[in-house]
Amino acid sequence: MHLSDLTYKQYKTIVEDTAFWDRKIADIISKENLPEGKVSRFSYGSNIVYSYNQKLVIKLFPSYFNDQFDREVEVLRAIAGKITSVETPKIISVGSLEGWNYLIMTELKGTLLIDLWDDLTSEEKNACSMALGKVISEFHRVPTCNFSKIKVNWQEFIRGQFLSMKENQADLPPDLLQSLETYVDESYIDYTPDLKLLTGEYTPFNLLFNKVDGKWTLTGVIDFADCFLGDGDYDLLGPILFMFNGDSDLTSSFLNSYSYEELNESLRKKLMIYTILHRYSDINYYISKNGQAERSENFEELSTYLFRF
Repeated sequence: MHLSDLTYKQYKTIVEDTAFWDRKIADIISKENLPEGKVSRFSYGSNIVYSYNQKLVIKLFPSYFNDQFDREVEVLRAIAGKITSVETPKIISVGSLEGWNYLIMTELKGTLLIDLWDDLTSEEKNACSMALGKVISEFHRVPTCNFSKIKVNWQEFIRGQFLSMKENQADLPPDLLQSLETYVDESYIDYTPDLKLLTGEYTPFNLLFNKVDGKWTLTGVIDFADCFLGDGDYDLLGPILFMFNGDSDLTSSFLNSYSYEELNESLRKKLMIYTILHRYSDINYYISKNGQAERSENFEELSTYLFRF
């Protein structure tokens, strides 16, 4: 089947058909005049992503997600040479196959944090938290004035999230849902921040680790298809909510390493509000990862469990 003929519904039915995508990746390899090599599909990721000879990554973007392709290419070009604390992929080639765009980039070596976190030592987790703070700070220093593909209107976006928060959080426990609108104080939302390059997803699925001097160490960051510009504090949620799970030492060392010398109630409330307004917010999941958070009867209590420092 020709890619341009695939409807979104048809795509969803064959997205797991590896044999079909193997053939399309082979077509890209031929089109790029690359020699035949070993290809294998990555298990993580929402797009069609393959390893080629364990040296390159071939990422195929459905035409319905052209905005993701545009963002990832623009961001990878913008950060080239500007991020030194970790590796990021380097673009080798971009092109199109049957109306779908593809991106070929270097493959970073390492193990995804999702496969490691639970087995890391306390020392390794603490080193990870500090490294993440420094890495995110470095990404937030990337100049944002020349972006054209990822210029999401932050003010419009976050205002829309504020206005639709009750609908977006409709599956919350009754006590939390009842306190939602009284808790979210709009004055904590920075509508006109100094814009930073946001991924919104510094999660275990996008962080690569390698052994350095016998210890697991953060060495790479991948996946920039969802980047946009906005308040830097919005980017701090991923590590705290997906990894630290209420550990005050990890949260404090992370925030200190990022730039925050003073950790106070105002910062805690802002982070909790941004958690409510996040475009991929899943508060029930964050509660399930933090045993004490299940006791929360309101957002004030919940914030002290999720953002403990």
